[in-house]
Amino acid sequence: MAYFNHAFQKTFLGTDGFTGLNEGQLGTTGNIFASGQFGFVDPKTWIVQATDAALTNCCPLILASGSVLANDKIGPFHGGYLESNKSKVINPKYVNKFYRVDPCEPTQAVLNIGSTPYTQDEGTANCCPDFLCGETYYLRLDVKGSPALRFLNHNAYLTVSAYTGCCPAGAIAPTPVDSTLVMIEWAKQIVDSPLISPFILPVVSAADGTIYYAPGTLDTFGNPAANTWDEYVSPGFVEGDCAGLILYGAYVDTKFGNCTFQISDFYEKEPVRLYASEVDLNGDPCAFSGICIVNECLGRQAMGLGESVVRDLILSESYRQNFFHSDFRIREITQGYDILNSVNRNALYTRYYLLHSVPRFNNPSGTFDNDQYLLEVITDGQIVAFETFVETWLENCSQCTGLEVESCVTDCEPIVPPVPAPLP
Repeated sequence: MAYFNHAFQKTFLGTDGFTGLNEGQLGTTGNIFASGQFGFVDPKTWIVQATDAALTNCCPLILASGSVLANDKIGPFHGGYLESNKSKVINPKYVNKFYRVDPCEPTQAVLNIGSTPYTQDEGTANCCPDFLCGETYYLRLDVKGSPALRFLNHNAYLTVSAYTGCCPAGAIAPTPVDSTLVMIEWAKQIVDSPLISPFILPVVSAADGTIYYAPGTLDTFGNPAANTWDEYVSPGFVEGDCAGLILYGAYVDTKFGNCTFQISDFYEKEPVRLYASEVDLNGDPCAFSGICIVNECLGRQAMGLGESVVRDLILSESYRQNFFHSDFRIREITQGYDILNSVNRNALYTRYYLLHSVPRFNNPSGTFDNDQYLLEVITDGQIVAFETFVETWLENCSQCTGLEVESCVTDCEPIVPPVPAPLP
């Protein structure tokens, strides 16, 4: 452990792959890392190591990657910008950890109310209550999370109501009505609310099993949805038929493009969380046994976001004196856009981390301690050759037990898609 419990971090861009080049001396003709390429170099001979080299002699190496800049000089005097990005000498005996963090797609929250394909598959109880004529049914919705807090300065909430209409003439007691009409009325009020509609996409699962979308909903081809609830014709109450409502957490944040990008720009990571409960006239959810409400998918944050990656790269390049300026003209002069454009901010990236120590054998303070360095390699996916190289190199040399993988939890695929499937 370092004297201060902190590791100096350095980022290497490896989106163009792990390479041994021509296994010659680094810097000679044809043996220069291009932008996005990375590999290991012998610190004594500066020979680039072959990707399939089986190093078992505990020899120290240097991790290097190509410069992300396009030009070697800025003006007639300032040069050397194509110099490769190098780590300190890595002694495998002092490597503490080697791990990979896989990218994760974000998952939106999906909430099922009443009888839907999901609650039917799960066999959830109390998902088919009767809705009676002459009654008003209330549903309270809460949207929580960073998107709602930034939009409203508080969590979003709304209580929607559905009146089932007058009872038929001559009816002695309240009679059941078509539950699909209740779900459609709730969905309409959600769509019409300017406060909660930016966060929720409602989809109605009719009593006959048909899925209905809001008018104006488009499929992935940009075509209008085949079934919209304004086209629904009620057959009346049918014994044993029950409807449901599927709520999808959905929020898209606005952001600036690369031309006007600033490091301080906000980017959203947290998905919205949805809560619902049937309530009485006074908003009390405990006064009666309400309709079933089941979470199909919980909102999950993405990992490996390009927005995070580009900020790591900008910080690392700044330590190398390749500053990313806020002034757009200075940024253009100093090749700042080369740093920014080397990463796709809308993509997801795999990250490799190598944590090692550099002992201070001659410390002026008289205290023996270590400096820790965390080397981060950004790639487009898993690189088996890199993993094999490092594990072979560290075997019998390091206290590191091998590659550790931080992977995603099981993806949640909604039974009903939030938008209609593309036409064949």
